[in-house]
Amino acid sequence: MTKRRRILHADKIIQNVIYVFCLLMFLQLKGYYGVSSNPILLYSTESDIRLVNVQKLGRANAIIKDLKQGSAVDFIHHKSLICWCDQISELIQCMRYNETQPGEKMRIVSEGLITPTGIAIDWYTDKIYWTDGETNKIEVISIEHKYRKVLFWSEVDLARAIAVVPKEGLLFWTDWGEVPKIERSGMNGDPLTRKVIVKDNIFWPNGITIDYDKNLIYWVDAKLHFVDVVDFNGENRRKVVNGGLEYPYALTIFNDKLYWTDWKTWSIHSWDISTNGPIKDLIKSNPVPVDIKAYDGSRQLMPAVPHPCNINNGGCSHLCLLAPNPPGYECACPTGVKLKETSNTTCYNNPQMLLLVAQSWSISKISLDSPDFTPYTLPLKDLKKTQTVDFDPKTEYIYWADSMTKTISRARLDGSEQSVVIHNSGVIDNIAIDPLARNIYWTDPITDTITVARLDGSARKVLIHEELYDPRAIALHPTAGWMFWSDWNEKKPKIERANLDGSERMLVVSEKLTWPNGIALDTVNNKLYWGDGRTHKIEVSNMDGSDRREVHSSDILHIFGLTLLGDRLYWTDIQRRTLYRVNKNSGIERQTVVEQMANMMGVKAFKIGDSIGWNPCVADNGGCSHLCFNRPTDYVCSCPLGLELDNDRKTCIEPEAFLIYSRKNIIGHIGIEHENNDAVLPIKELKEVSALAVHVSDAKLYWSDSKTKTINRCSINGTNVEKILEWTGLVEGLAIDWSGHNIYWTDTALQRIEVARLDGSSRRTLIWQGLKKPKSITLDPKKGFMYWSDLGSKSIKRAAMDGSSAIVVIEQAGRVQALAIDHEHRALYWAAFEPPTVQYAFLNGTGRKTLVDDVSMPNALTLYGDRVFWGDWNTGLIESAKKTDGGDRRGLYKQLDYISDLKMFGRRGGGGGNQCGVDNGGCSHLCLPLPADYRCGCPAHYRLNRDNLTCSEPEEFLLFAQKNAIGRLLVANGECADAFIPLTGLKNVKAIEYDPISKHLFWMEEDFHSIRRVPISYSSTSAVSDASVVVPNILRPFHMVLDVLGRTLYWTCIDADSINATSITNSSSVGVVMRGEGMMPRHLAFHQTKRFLIWNDVGLGAIMRSNVDGTARTWLATAANATALALDQSSSTVYWAVNRQIYAVDLDSDSNKTRIIWQGGWVGTLAAYGGALYLVAGAGAAAGGGPGGSNERALMRVALHRREAPAAPVPHVARLMAALTVHKVAREHPCYGGRACGGAAAACGARGSCGCGVQCARAVCAPGHFRCGAAHEPHAPRPHCIPLDWKCDKQQDCPDGSDEDAECGECAGLRCADGACVGALRDCRAGAYCALAAMPEAFRCDDRLCLAEELVCDGHRHCEDGSDEVIGSCEFAQKSEGRGSSRQSSAFVVCGALAGAAGGAAGAWLALRRLRRRAAPPPAHTALTARTKLPATRARPLGASCTEASESLCERYPRPTANPPPSPATASGASLAASASRRRAYRHYRAMNRPPPPTPASTDACESEPEHSARAPPPSPAPCLY
Repeated sequence: MTKRRRILHADKIIQNVIYVFCLLMFLQLKGYYGVSSNPILLYSTESDIRLVNVQKLGRANAIIKDLKQGSAVDFIHHKSLICWCDQISELIQCMRYNETQPGEKMRIVSEGLITPTGIAIDWYTDKIYWTDGETNKIEVISIEHKYRKVLFWSEVDLARAIAVVPKEGLLFWTDWGEVPKIERSGMNGDPLTRKVIVKDNIFWPNGITIDYDKNLIYWVDAKLHFVDVVDFNGENRRKVVNGGLEYPYALTIFNDKLYWTDWKTWSIHSWDISTNGPIKDLIKSNPVPVDIKAYDGSRQLMPAVPHPCNINNGGCSHLCLLAPNPPGYECACPTGVKLKETSNTTCYNNPQMLLLVAQSWSISKISLDSPDFTPYTLPLKDLKKTQTVDFDPKTEYIYWADSMTKTISRARLDGSEQSVVIHNSGVIDNIAIDPLARNIYWTDPITDTITVARLDGSARKVLIHEELYDPRAIALHPTAGWMFWSDWNEKKPKIERANLDGSERMLVVSEKLTWPNGIALDTVNNKLYWGDGRTHKIEVSNMDGSDRREVHSSDILHIFGLTLLGDRLYWTDIQRRTLYRVNKNSGIERQTVVEQMANMMGVKAFKIGDSIGWNPCVADNGGCSHLCFNRPTDYVCSCPLGLELDNDRKTCIEPEAFLIYSRKNIIGHIGIEHENNDAVLPIKELKEVSALAVHVSDAKLYWSDSKTKTINRCSINGTNVEKILEWTGLVEGLAIDWSGHNIYWTDTALQRIEVARLDGSSRRTLIWQGLKKPKSITLDPKKGFMYWSDLGSKSIKRAAMDGSSAIVVIEQAGRVQALAIDHEHRALYWAAFEPPTVQYAFLNGTGRKTLVDDVSMPNALTLYGDRVFWGDWNTGLIESAKKTDGGDRRGLYKQLDYISDLKMFGRRGGGGGNQCGVDNGGCSHLCLPLPADYRCGCPAHYRLNRDNLTCSEPEEFLLFAQKNAIGRLLVANGECADAFIPLTGLKNVKAIEYDPISKHLFWMEEDFHSIRRVPISYSSTSAVSDASVVVPNILRPFHMVLDVLGRTLYWTCIDADSINATSITNSSSVGVVMRGEGMMPRHLAFHQTKRFLIWNDVGLGAIMRSNVDGTARTWLATAANATALALDQSSSTVYWAVNRQIYAVDLDSDSNKTRIIWQGGWVGTLAAYGGALYLVAGAGAAAGGGPGGSNERALMRVALHRREAPAAPVPHVARLMAALTVHKVAREHPCYGGRACGGAAAACGARGSCGCGVQCARAVCAPGHFRCGAAHEPHAPRPHCIPLDWKCDKQQDCPDGSDEDAECGECAGLRCADGACVGALRDCRAGAYCALAAMPEAFRCDDRLCLAEELVCDGHRHCEDGSDEVIGSCEFAQKSEGRGSSRQSSAFVVCGALAGAAGGAAGAWLALRRLRRRAAPPPAHTALTARTKLPATRARPLGASCTEASESLCERYPRPTANPPPSPATASGASLAASASRRRAYRHYRAMNRPPPPTPASTDACESEPEHSARAPPPSPAPCLY
């Protein structure tokens, strides 16, 4: 080789060396390469997973990011696979990492995971083992196929870290529960290999790691602060690191070096075993490091020859698990599946015996094939409140009912193919499936019915509806033809039986029952089992109720669901949140199936492929077209409502016509074409049906109820029930204008005939004069006439359908109860009592003829075809005859006594249409036919505009309120004065206001602590459910008045003794207008144009006036305790009622000269309208009645021009709670629209001048609050307010520190709640806090505040809940007044001693709090310091300042939380809200074995607290929020 070639060769060698050196340096700098003594560490934090080379500690590389709550981590080195668990996401995921870029995340476990605390990977066979601190299980899953199995579930308390030794087939884990320990088992989960290897000198065993070369186990103890080591058998234990550890969590080993994470130091530390230390700090991490592993291939050496599990999966169909015993592996099945009886390697594909459990918002299935009974939540959507579930063995669908959505749904056993099959109007409580006849039955405790339908939801029919009170469970015996159900009404609890078609009903069990909940049937031995939630028993009897005996009654709190499979009874206990099973024959062998499952209710046990028997309905549905019902001796076909069985008794057909009848609280169908076709409509809460009407084209049924005073409608089959009209009297006649889509009715009590649209809107009184008990009504829409019977005059009358041109058609007709028109022959038929006959005449009154006279009391009548049908009130018969001569008389039905109405639902045409049938005749509201034309009509009190088509609402009227209704009074010619406004859902109305601009009603309710508003109109129906809250959180609202022009609502409440103002433009509470010493404003009035606010003040005993902003207060008159207040806008006169008299004073007068307007009784409400005073008085007002009398609260009218005349009652208007005059809006006023003065509330004064609005009284804090900076900023527009108990607590809460000023010095006496230092409790005008000192002579408001006796029942509320002003407290005060003087003198000594003790205790408590503050984590960690100032006594609402909380002085200040969240995980934000409900219930642990605090870096603060009963912590580093 030449010299040149040698030089070139040497140069290449040098270059290669340099390249290799640079590459090694690069890899080491990047942290991808480590030497034997300096490994690469893989560790997790809360938010990411990182790699770091120990030689390059400053270069930690986050390889996996965006974790929500990172926890344990592990890897498979030869596959570059990293796996981790996320506790908030409840996931175990993996990702491949090629040292340059991360791969795609793979979900391995996403269900049935709650708090995974440790994972370990078997790198031989690619399986992940993990522990879960909430489910208390140890599980394994294959990474590739996702076959998952529970290994251990019993005696696993709080398993934490886990490690595997694949070469030995061993599994190790730590458990820091009630009995702390370290356990070992085979990796196959064989219980025979399970062994506790460490149980002494162990407290909080945390991290665990394996020395695979020396077969040693190292672990850290977070409580005892050591690292110990033992061999695989738990022997040869020795101390490795003793002391110097703060809060060690995870641990790993590499080449005789230990590495661990510490939650308190937020660091990773190391220890050299060979040199015996010392502890070295390697990494300071933020977020805190959690789990840690030495990421090196030498930690995961593969076997020299392939393991059998890696060759054809060891011959196993599913899981091949390593084992410590020969042959070193074992075939296993996924959880819930078992090996086939003939094989040790092959599993069934699915569980064979299952339990389904309904849990409100989820359904779980539990396999009974494996002993772990692991619940699996089915992936179902939109479950709201599911409490019953059943299974169809033929199609293997599960069915469940949701009582919130009122549906029955179904899905496959894996949750797929989910669909809704039935929509119900009531609440479905329990379901049962007849798999032979393909029917589903359900109970409904709202409609009190038992209903059946086909499994696809078709052919629905009510089977049982009478004498049901609270039907609950239902069970079927399809082969015997029986159904059983329980009814747990408190007065008549029972279990009943009937045939599957509802016939042959019988009582089975009725004694010694209280809450019969679950029912289960042994169809082989014909036994009936039931569980009682109140007697705490499971009992059994024969299916006829005989041979009754107790099966089990030990330790049952509240049994709900009950089911039977084989020899086992299964039941859910909703109080224990546990599912049990017991032997059905002996009642012994009780076993817990699953516990700590929330909301367990209905349960169903079944076996796949089990025989279901046979009955005649199996073959072709028994030949039935719709429903087939097996019975004990035969079977029958049946039809849903609206269909009838044909003569072959199998085919359901749609009848051409059928009768609809009503009696008492029942509405039913009767067939007229085929026999034995009758049914009762499943309509709940019918009280007293008085009249019926049908609308054939819409297939709707209308009825009136004389008890509820309503008119309602539903579909012709009884579904879709809705209330369309309220506030009627006694409606005994209904008729439908099928062309104009209006409903007419007669009101016997109010003596009226009214009309409305079919939905109840546009209600109008047509005739209200000249009527004497109008009864039945019928219409002739084609000719524009209506006919009605008048019981008072014993005649039949006729008028146009707009109420005009009323005449008598038939005189001396008797007491006519029912009318019907023969449109074809232009004849009128009627049934009368006096004399009892059925007669007819032509529509013009001629040709009168008696058809039937040998009847008892014909009360209902209808026509169809050539026949007339009538029902007899007395005999209960329904008969028919030819309508021409009364011949061919037939009896159709019996036992229908007290029949109130009878109508025909016929599909043949009615009497023709009219012009209103097309586009409502062009009318905006009502189209009313006339004999030769039609005219448009308006709702009551509306005015028809000049176009004769549209209507306008009145601008001035009197609005009144009953407890649950709103009405209007309008004095006008040609109008009925009173009318109710269609608004549903009101309850206990106390005060009302009305905005004529936006057409909104404002109201207060007794039990609803707010002011709400809703749009109202007489032309359409409104509902309270559409209302919005204007002013929330008013503890005791009293009265209100609306400034219509300035868009401001003024209101008072009893607790704050103030007048408050709220802008109605944006519903914002803008503050206090007026409050002062001794002031107690109550009733309010407002002059819209003169811009005066008027009120009566019971504190000052006066009628007062001020500007809109509360300034320029003027004393108008003396009034000790006015009970009502009103203002006449036109005359500017103020009226008020005091002591059974009504007084008046001029609003503008300076003389304060008052005059008596009326005297005669107690007055509760006043209103000035139309030159008269309307007053709401007691029933005996004129005779000296008062609020304590009969309290009819009738509306009376006093004409102001004839004050000497007695008050005249306003008819039909009684039991009023409030009255209000609505005036025409002065739209030309400068304040109109609320835009003047910058839109500020309570600011636009007289002639549009601008005042200071609520700023005039803004610098005031609510009672019980302290105003910060009062001495320095007395006129601040937005004062900063804090609760009084925050003053002088040695913690600065005011920005200027004024709550801890010089007044808060040392107090030798007693410190009051307002910060004052006094000698005794009686000198504390705000009371004193007595949580730390007993005050036996004091009145205790709650667990904090005590009051002196003088403050109890003094007319002012001092306690937050007002308990010092209730009657019982006044008795306390009276007893206190009777105490002797000697006792009072001794009280000073006692109070002084208690005050001293309280001061000492308070000082100790404050010192302890300061100590805990000093021990808090450093402020650099914002997650830990964001809430450091939250002492337990504070109750500041989250997200709101004290100033905001005190803006409205009537708002209720929230109380402190009585029970804090059980762990920071449940209070750490919305991200944990969903998982919080799945946390297990609080458990008591031994105080000496209290688990560690749940967070790092807060250990010192948390440990300084008293040792309460310990709780189980989440193992993740969440901030301590105590």
